[in-house]
This record gives sequence, structure tokens and C-alpha cells, in this order.
Amino acid sequence: MRMITLIAAMVAAGVVPAWAQAPYPNKTVRIVVPFPPGGPTDVLARVLAQKLGEGFGQQFIVDNRPGATGTIAAALVAKSTPDGYTLIMHATSSHVSAYLYRKVGYDPMKDFVPIANAATLPFYLVTHPSLPVKTVKDIIALAKRRPGELAFSSPGAGSGGHLVMEMFKAATAINLLHVPYKGAAPSIADLIAGQVSLTFDTISTSHPHVKNGRLRGIAVSGAKRTLAATEIPTVMESGVPGFETYIWFGLFAPAGMPAGAVSRLSGEISKVLAAPDYQSRITGTLGGEAAPHTPEQFAKFLRTDTPKWIKVIQDTGARVE
Repeated sequence: MRMITLIAAMVAAGVVPAWAQAPYPNKTVRIVVPFPPGGPTDVLARVLAQKLGEGFGQQFIVDNRPGATGTIAAALVAKSTPDGYTLIMHATSSHVSAYLYRKVGYDPMKDFVPIANAATLPFYLVTHPSLPVKTVKDIIALAKRRPGELAFSSPGAGSGGHLVMEMFKAATAINLLHVPYKGAAPSIADLIAGQVSLTFDTISTSHPHVKNGRLRGIAVSGAKRTLAATEIPTVMESGVPGFETYIWFGLFAPAGMPAGAVSRLSGEISKVLAAPDYQSRITGTLGGEAAPHTPEQFAKFLRTDTPKWIKVIQDTGARVE
């Protein structure tokens, strides 16, 4: 009786000893996605939500909060209670988007705890078939003959597609015209229509159009060819040494999430990422690799990867007011 009374008093005071707490998670977990439904970030978040729900026997739901290149969703999660029940599924672009704005109210490297990198995908360089090019060298040569004339589309200023093209321009010393769109769908639609000449997209979105002849696949940005399109060379083997970059999709929590909850969540995610059906979906459909980073490994990766994107933003002046 005294023990029950003591625990009740501690609960009333907001202090609950670790041995009296139910294991995490003991209620619904929300995964915020900073993009509309249907894109790769949303798809991966929903796969994780389903698998984690099955593994923990607890509901995981996806909450889409698009807008402002991901900063609306990120600010929401950064200011949430750090108890592990509000998480965010970032892509590279939404993670680094804070550096595009002068003031967002959070620090992407300090205000979040990395949980796991769910997948890493190469970018896919594609062109309209009417463009007289078949290789990366052809694009470079044509762009140098017609500086500033070839237009490339992107899902928006500061998006992954925009920034990786800026990397490509810097690495090859060419000048291209940027035409930003409000999302990947209109960006690809206008490329197919011939309104622009080229873009960096994802395998899952563009390769079906390459197969049916509406687009031409030129190269992928990874260190090696992708299993989803083995016939497409890398940018590096196409004559641009050292060009290697990816779009990643990772799960984060607000800084301050209890270490025990981080450990339980990352452990269950590792099981999901190692499952053959998940591996097959990532490699065969999305053209990437499952990247089962521990929180420590993911944090180390971010410390190396993020400065590269910040440099591109600073060098190109890709700011959003």
C-alpha cells in the first residue's frame, strides 16, 4: 500500500522512476513527413510505420506537413516534447533546408537526434530525347557551346535536385539555366514535354519514362551503378572524377529523447532494414541501398555529408526569402 501511494505521489508530481514506467512505446507514435503523400520520403515513412507498428504492437501513424522546403515540419518536431512520440522522416533536402532561410527557429544539427538512415539513393541525370546528347561528356560539350541556354528543372529552389545540379555545374565548369517547379511531378512533366532539357531526379520516378523512350538516362550520381538500372553509368565513370552524392532518407527525434527509447527504436528499425522484402524494395524499385546506420553511425555520416550541402548553398547563393 505504501509503495502504491509513493508511486501515485511521484506520478502526480511528474516524477516517475524508470522501473515504474511502461516500456517505450506505450502509445501512438507520430512520424511527421515534410512532403505531400506519394513521394519517396512518404513511401518509406509509411513502410517503416507499418513495420514498426507490427514489431512493437503499437500504432505508428504518418502525418504529412509539407511546405517551406520542409522547414515547417522540422520546426514543429523540433519544438515537440522529446519523449519519442513525435518523430520526423527527413530527406536530404528537408534536413539542409534550414540553411536556405535566414531564420527558421531551429538548428538541424543540434535540435534533433538521428535515429536511423532508412535508405540512400543516387540521383539520376536524365534529358529530353530531343537533346543531341547521349553521355555526360556530350552534355558538358553542348553546355560549353551554348552557355546559359540549356535549362534544367528541379522540384524547387534549394531542393535536392537543384543543389546536386549546382554541384554538377561546379564540377564540370558549365553554365545552365535553372527553372524551379513546385514539386517533382511538374518538374518531370515539363521535361517530358520538352519545356526544359535535363534534370537530376530519382530512379523510381524517371526510369520508367526512360524505358518507354520519353526520357533519356545519362548517369547516376553514386559511386557504383544501381541494380535498378545497371546499364546506366555513374557520373564518375563518365568522366567527372570525384563526383559522388546521394539523397538519403532518415528518421529523427527532437533532441532530448531518452536514450533507452532511442535504443529500442533504432534496434527495431535495424530489423526492418535487414528484412529481404525491404532490401528488395529499396534496391529494385527505388534504385538505392538500405543503410542500417546506428544512431552513432548516422550522426557521424551527417557530420560529413551536411557541410557539403551547406557549401553548395553558400557558393551558389541558393537562398529562399
